[in-house]
Amino acid sequence: MGRNGVIGLAILVGVLGLGWYGVEHREQKAREHTAEVWLPALQGKTEQVRAIEITQPGQLHVRLERREQGWLVPAKAGYPVVPGLVEHLLGVLEKARKVEARTHNPERLTQLGLAELGAVGQQGTRLSVQLADGQALMLLIGKPGQHGGQLVRMAGDTQSWLIDQHIELPQTELQWLDRRVTQIPFSEVRELVLEQPRVAPLVLYRGEGEASNVQVRDVPPGRRLTHEAAANSMVLLFADLRFADAAPLAQVGFKGEPALRFRLKTAAGQELVGALHQQGEQYWLTLKPGSGLDAQRLPGKPDWAYRLEATQYQTLAKKLTDLLVVH
Repeated sequence: MGRNGVIGLAILVGVLGLGWYGVEHREQKAREHTAEVWLPALQGKTEQVRAIEITQPGQLHVRLERREQGWLVPAKAGYPVVPGLVEHLLGVLEKARKVEARTHNPERLTQLGLAELGAVGQQGTRLSVQLADGQALMLLIGKPGQHGGQLVRMAGDTQSWLIDQHIELPQTELQWLDRRVTQIPFSEVRELVLEQPRVAPLVLYRGEGEASNVQVRDVPPGRRLTHEAAANSMVLLFADLRFADAAPLAQVGFKGEPALRFRLKTAAGQELVGALHQQGEQYWLTLKPGSGLDAQRLPGKPDWAYRLEATQYQTLAKKLTDLLVVH
């Protein structure tokens, strides 16, 4: 076959391939459109869902409620849920369509992780979706499908199904909570003052340049920073500070003076003031109201105390001498 013939054959194969893909794509869309939805009672009603209860096998029961301010966890004194998390879950449930009927034999449901009793790995996760009209959808979520999707069934109905959506649920109450405390971009911070008992205050500052490293005030003669970015991590901590646990401030009693106080100033003139308290091996953060920061930069609340990891505390609890070497 000549060169022109090879080129022509390649073009023909390409055209046929595109044609096959187009047909297959249209057929796939048609199958998705005609497949039976799993939860007809939820169609167009996700905004009417008022509560969701989740019981993981071997885990604590978690209840989420929709209030005027959004989704929250009542058992955690009404602390907010991760933004968008419940909306995503409800969207997945609403879109879910049946792909294939699976077993309706109660004895085989354990293999699919859809049993109501049995070992942890055999039980399904119970999901109760409660609508404003009082209707509740009682669902059991089993193992993921081998090639995608999820194994599910309705509570009280032994018929199980493979659906086309993957249902991913947080495994603990903490994972449902919006754990963000501060989200202040590094570029917006101009000054951070850290005060520890019986230690001179550590004053950090930044210039206006995006790439400007954090500088340290009052560096003694003959000393310099261990490296140019030695103090950056102390400011960067506030760019995405997340708690390990939280409790209403009224329920937490702190004795003695804080282990550390801080004052952070932004380029726009806002000022965040807070303190870290030590209780045994734990460190708890509190925030003073009136910072002027918006909810995006300060999701944390002044009437709550936030437990931080020890490594987070250690990032802030540095002294001037920790940052310097002999010049």
